[in-house]
Amino acid sequence: MTPNISPADAAAHIRKLDRATTTHEKARRTLDEAVADARTAGLPLTTISEHTPYSREWARKIANQIDTERSSRCGAANYSDRCKLPAGHEGRHEDGNTSWPQGVDRPVSPVGSEEKNA
Repeated sequence: MTPNISPADAAAHIRKLDRATTTHEKARRTLDEAVADARTAGLPLTTISEHTPYSREWARKIANQIDTERSSRCGAANYSDRCKLPAGHEGRHEDGNTSWPQGVDRPVSPVGSEEKNA
């Protein structure tokens, strides 16, 4: 049976749990991004799994998920063209690349260049 707890004590424990959860989520996201970066750099999944709490399969799944999230942020066709900016952003990528991602057709203006100059 659970003992009765005062509302003040319950509120204190809830705040403590909320802070710990927030810290854990940030650390988990940092670790997941490090796993994806390590795999992209060429580190074998076996080595990644030896230095993280993840199996090779989980490391692969996490890296795939992070790569998918990153590529969808800028609309890049593949993970090598990813950036951390939101989808549809204007201007340079974080790495200075201003070229359109490979494999993605450039949007066509509804008005042709001939009509713009007329």
